[in-house]
Amino acid sequence: MTATDALSAQDTRRTVTVDGLELAYHDVGSGPAVLLLHGSGPGVSGWANFGNNLPVLSQQLRCIVLDQPGFGGSQRPEHYDRNYLRIAADAVGGLLDALGLETVSLLGNSMGGDVAVRYTLDNPKRVQRLLLMGPGGTGATILGPSPSEGITRLMEFNAEPSRERIVAWLRTMVFDSRLVDDALIESRFATATAPGAIQNLQDAYATFYDPAMAEPVPLWGEVHRIRQPVLLCWGRDDRVAPVEGALFPARRMSRADLRIYSRCGHWVQIERKEAFEQAALEFFTASS
Repeated sequence: MTATDALSAQDTRRTVTVDGLELAYHDVGSGPAVLLLHGSGPGVSGWANFGNNLPVLSQQLRCIVLDQPGFGGSQRPEHYDRNYLRIAADAVGGLLDALGLETVSLLGNSMGGDVAVRYTLDNPKRVQRLLLMGPGGTGATILGPSPSEGITRLMEFNAEPSRERIVAWLRTMVFDSRLVDDALIESRFATATAPGAIQNLQDAYATFYDPAMAEPVPLWGEVHRIRQPVLLCWGRDDRVAPVEGALFPARRMSRADLRIYSRCGHWVQIERKEAFEQAALEFFTASS
């Protein structure tokens, strides 16, 4: 499909069955293949995170935007019996197999960045490049509270969903609160409160805190094994994954570059849209 401003979620949506689960994804454009992985949070989906970036990115890239298990239009397992990053990484591998892609580059926002790192660590020969935006699990926050303000607001919404609480969470995602308009609020709240959505978010997050599902080594303790070229993009004013958390993976990943964006929160792809798109195109089309 040719990239135009008229791209729609419905027209680009596809489905594939992986390990008995129907997964939804969008496939747009041509060029080097890039799999885009959304973050977590109420009302999230691949299209909600990246739909506005596709008209530009898909002019030079084949953009495959996955709804991770339990989010957007994708089914979830009956039970989450492992760390969610492992479940989502397996879904990534199954999708690539179904599409016949031996290698791919990965672009991940927040939790999606953590999934991208998890998949790359386990399948290094299948990943060419990584662009990671605020992947909190790859570093450690030492100058602010833990959990962060954004994660605290998310947990409050999970515990007692309401319009007021999703507004409070959304405002932690951005530097410019004017971006949290009625259209965004209503869209996210409707999706977040759809049947099964709250339970899925609660169950997915529970895997991060259940000692029985803990990884023997935390993700940040493994990032030194990443050998691919990496571009880390971080909002200076991120209240979900504070910017000091970028320094550890930037130092430990041997081929990582770090870009910090001023007047920008957790959603680099939204608040610094043009700069992000330019950086992504330059990075993914580079010859080496």
